[in-house]
Amino acid sequence: MRLRLSTSARLTLANSALLAVAFGALLLLVTWLADRFMAGHVQESVEAELRIMESEFNVDGVHGVAALIEQRMLIVSPNHDRLYRLEGPDGSLLAGNVMAWPAKAPAPEQPFKMPSRRFPGVTVVDLRWAGLSDGSRLLVGFDEIEVAQVRGDIRRAALWSLGAMLLISLSAGFLLTRAALRPVEAIRRAAQRIMEGDLKHRIPVRSGGDEFDRLGETLNTMLDQINRLIASVRGATDNIAHDLRSPLTRHRARLEAALRDAPPPDQLQPWIEHNLADLDKVLATFQSLLRIASVESGLLRQEFVTCDIAQLARDAADYIEPLAEEQQQQLVVQVTAGAPLPAHPHLLFQMLINLLDNAVKYSPPGGAIVIDAHATETGWRLAVADTGPGIPLDERGRVFERLYRLDASRHTPGLGLGLSLVKAVVDLHHGTIRVEDNRPGTRIVIALPFESLPNDDA
Repeated sequence: MRLRLSTSARLTLANSALLAVAFGALLLLVTWLADRFMAGHVQESVEAELRIMESEFNVDGVHGVAALIEQRMLIVSPNHDRLYRLEGPDGSLLAGNVMAWPAKAPAPEQPFKMPSRRFPGVTVVDLRWAGLSDGSRLLVGFDEIEVAQVRGDIRRAALWSLGAMLLISLSAGFLLTRAALRPVEAIRRAAQRIMEGDLKHRIPVRSGGDEFDRLGETLNTMLDQINRLIASVRGATDNIAHDLRSPLTRHRARLEAALRDAPPPDQLQPWIEHNLADLDKVLATFQSLLRIASVESGLLRQEFVTCDIAQLARDAADYIEPLAEEQQQQLVVQVTAGAPLPAHPHLLFQMLINLLDNAVKYSPPGGAIVIDAHATETGWRLAVADTGPGIPLDERGRVFERLYRLDASRHTPGLGLGLSLVKAVVDLHHGTIRVEDNRPGTRIVIALPFESLPNDDA
């Protein structure tokens, strides 16, 4: 069975491994530098000793060098091994502890190495030789036992240091990683509570916190949006169930009555046409409610493009103008050019059509309808005014509710969903809408702010 480690354990091990690699590389560098420095020091000592012997030869000759070698050899050190050989022109040993001249000795003054006699297999001896003016030869050598000892000390210290570093890094890394990932555990617990049905629960965040707090804020915003979507779907479903139950019940009652007492043949076609018209109204209500729910979900913001609001207003006025002329009404268009607005063009066009259609529907013959659109410093201001009966002050807040109709408009064809769609479109664009008194009539004013396209959000 494959062992599965937690994220904190993996991060801790990864950090410790990285520190171990870096620490090991540092130790290797320190060991190499120390080894090189001490080996160089031994070679400099050999060369200095050889120069001292040559100086002694220049002063006291061969006998002086031999005496100096004997004096050096009397200095016994348990940690050092010194090699000397002074031989005459005929190759005979005059002084020293090297019985035979090294066969692999290079040219004079060239350093070379030999295995240590005192510490075989542990270290080597650095040697150098020089020819004297009388034909004699002088060989001097020091071992590198100190280099080997320091190298061993460094390695032992490195192992202990590496072990201590790993222990500290594992402990500290585990604690730090666990503390750093604590917000992730909080997010997991919050998600678990939400999955268990507590849809109002949110992830705790700190003001001005770190990346995890910003992630928590984003997730909380997403949860709020999901709740709004669920509420929108639930509201649409409730509305459909509530508002379609009555007409469908009436249709069923009519059909049952027709089964008991069929209409006369001469009334059958009008009866069918009347019922088809009612069914078309039910289907239209159903489609309108679904459309409003789709707009309120906010998903259509992904379809925003840069729109010319002035041109949209002119197109809506051109579309509704024949209907206004049929009602003998005057349509006044007050549109000025302005900066483009990121928006959903089809929904804005439908919004303007709904407003203008209501204005035509409730304005008397000979009345005036005004559509105004102009840009401001913060966005666009749209207004549609009519000369109809107006909306009472106490009912202005309810005209945007689904299927709500004023008493004065009960006998006017319509579903009571036009202004609900208008309000949903305004909210989708993060705008505001208000109802004003046009004296006579009603003026509906909409403010749409300048905002970035969704794809431009970074």
